[in-house]
Amino acid sequence: MAKQKMIIDCDTGVDDAQAIMMAVSRPEIDVIAITCVNGNVDIDNVCKNTLRVLKICDSLHIPIFKGSARSIVHYDEDASHVHGKDGLGDVPDALDVNLNCIQEEHAVNALTRLSKMHEGEVKLVALAPLTNLGLALRMDPDFSRRLKGLVIMGGNMQGKGNRSTSIASEFNFGSDPEAAYIVLHEMKCPITIVPLELCLSQVFPWEKMVECLDLNTRKSTFLQDITKASVKRQKADREPGFCSCDAQAMAVAIDSSIVLKSVDIFATVELNGNLTRGMLVADWRDKLKKSPNVTIVEKTDPNKSLSIWKSMFY
Repeated sequence: MAKQKMIIDCDTGVDDAQAIMMAVSRPEIDVIAITCVNGNVDIDNVCKNTLRVLKICDSLHIPIFKGSARSIVHYDEDASHVHGKDGLGDVPDALDVNLNCIQEEHAVNALTRLSKMHEGEVKLVALAPLTNLGLALRMDPDFSRRLKGLVIMGGNMQGKGNRSTSIASEFNFGSDPEAAYIVLHEMKCPITIVPLELCLSQVFPWEKMVECLDLNTRKSTFLQDITKASVKRQKADREPGFCSCDAQAMAVAIDSSIVLKSVDIFATVELNGNLTRGMLVADWRDKLKKSPNVTIVEKTDPNKSLSIWKSMFY
């Protein structure tokens, strides 16, 4: 069978790193590019972190493209308090990566070009603020028609946010609400959303986490180092297992059969509310009388998800 071509758009922090490692470890997936965007940390650290991850995976043949350094309407916010100032847990960087490996072509141009080169074949996985995608749609309105599908980690259905500056929005949507709005309203390919609530409920058991981190392989040692602070914080919060939002989205992108429950619905993004700006708004009662534009994943198979996640350690 032909491999599934995939482009990953990310702001490489700890969970993005896991998602990338999951994708490149799967023989059925062909990651043809990684596009970087400002988000968890600044764009330069995102690019460097992506190089570090690909080097660990012996996958430096995958081209990396530097994208937008700020959101469409700029806000000074990042997630360094979660991922570390460098985005990968602030552990000593023993990997010698060459930033000259970053492609000269801008990520937005690469997205539109690759969609033409591989029309109808590419699954785009968005793990970050959607700035690059929003700009690609503005530059080339037909960009999304050429994609096979889009999987997004982002949005929240219950109004419980995880941003330091908002009580109601999820980080990726809240960091660039305009871009999220453009994507939901203008993307013409199938859109699957893996929301914050699913990621928080679908955690990896601590005993499985320890089992994988103790494999004493190059990958497991790297993951043990970069997740150390995250594990400590989540255990202090008495979480029932390890939460990795981007890993959950990537599992759905790799194998859609893990989805046990989903809903097709019309959804938009709040742009104007003082307290709700950036919040995903789903029309649960069909008040707007609009056709569904997204599929929101509500439940996944925990055993299949765990199996896909574990594959990155080997």
